[in-house]
Amino acid sequence: MTLGPRPCILLGHAVEGRREGGRMRRGVVLWMVGVIGLLGVASVWAREARELTDAELEREMARNRALAAYVHRNGMPDVAETRFLSDRPPWDDHEVTLYYLGHRTEIGFARAYVLGRPEVQIERYTRPLTDAEVAALSTRAHRRGIGPTERAEEAARRAEEAAGRIEAAVASAEQAADRAEAIAGKMERGFHRALQK
Repeated sequence: MTLGPRPCILLGHAVEGRREGGRMRRGVVLWMVGVIGLLGVASVWAREARELTDAELEREMARNRALAAYVHRNGMPDVAETRFLSDRPPWDDHEVTLYYLGHRTEIGFARAYVLGRPEVQIERYTRPLTDAEVAALSTRAHRRGIGPTERAEEAARRAEEAAGRIEAAVASAEQAADRAEAIAGKMERGFHRALQK
């Protein structure tokens, strides 16, 4: 007994004079096209910038010490978003971008991998915002519940904290100068005593 050719749903080989697999082939092709389309849409969505909620920003701050230190020093940003990073290794797959509209500043933070672990957290860039960018971002900042009054109060609070840090640094510098002066005086007295002997 001789077996006939095996039917192939993608090529549609004829079996006993009729084509087999036509409907199934169309179904498989449509299914594959649908999957490829969904993957394309998902990859485009993953690459677009996405605004972070306060909770998501807190999670990113827990992962990135440089980001946490910056936000602690300068206060919560007006807008925060995450972007896909298409850079090659050692960079992580995304970066966090902060927008401070009062300062007209955009700051990007990312993590870099060392020996397979995200050990390096740095500020990747800082750039000024144009008037058009500030205007576009201000509508998003209002959605977060931050109005002009709250932004001004936050800026005043940050300025007061910065002034306090400067005063502490000045006091520390004065103490160091006093200690250095006392040491220099002690050395001078010791020198004069040594000359008198």
